[in-house]
Amino acid sequence: MKKKTILKLSSAVLVLAILMVGAVASSSKRTENKDLYYNGITIMIDGAEYVAKDANGNVVEPFIMDGTTYLPVRGVANAFDKDVEWDGKTSTVYIGKKDRMAPDNRLDKVQYTNYTESDSRNWMEVVNGTVTDYNNNTYTNGLINYIDQWAGGYNQIDYPLNGQYERLTGQIVLPKTITTSTRNEKNCGTSETTVSIVNEEGDELFSANGITASMPFKFDIDVDGVTMITIKVSTQRNNSYVALTDLALYE
Repeated sequence: MKKKTILKLSSAVLVLAILMVGAVASSSKRTENKDLYYNGITIMIDGAEYVAKDANGNVVEPFIMDGTTYLPVRGVANAFDKDVEWDGKTSTVYIGKKDRMAPDNRLDKVQYTNYTESDSRNWMEVVNGTVTDYNNNTYTNGLINYIDQWAGGYNQIDYPLNGQYERLTGQIVLPKTITTSTRNEKNCGTSETTVSIVNEEGDELFSANGITASMPFKFDIDVDGVTMITIKVSTQRNNSYVALTDLALYE
């Protein structure tokens, strides 16, 4: 009968195990013959069995070498929704963020829960291409809003944060041109624009009035403990295009 070994690992212990494998990969430049033992090892995470797989979806079984159990880096990191990158030039395994200062997520990648508009001619979409402002700066991510000429016109969208993040940063620009998979627009119309962000209780976290085409408007918002934010973009006159770009979330 095949022997089965069960590993019951907490998140902290599991990450240490992964890092240990990375250290072996980066420091070993020699070739050795070793005996590997596959004992039908089962990985249990929070009481549930986890089957580790490689980048191609193939099952990768843990093994024992010299009395130490080794786990597949990519397969186990995927269980914690961590990216894995191998740098062959430096023999380094990167788990999670490659740059500690990089965002933990981007707001435009979070699935919104509700979108409303004051007029059916309005629209909002995630940037899938480029937006260029009146200073010829180009942006490749974020949200584009179009508000048709309508008194008190607005777009409003809700994003769940679930208390997961501490900061939201970004900038507001008025596009001059939009080139995306669905739109190709030149000399976009501008108008004095207002952008506000409130939490689930309706408390204002950020507000900017009278945004003009001449400058990007940067913001850095404390969202610690916030479960939901609502972004409202409005204009009082004329057709208006507004882009919220570089929407970075930090845990």
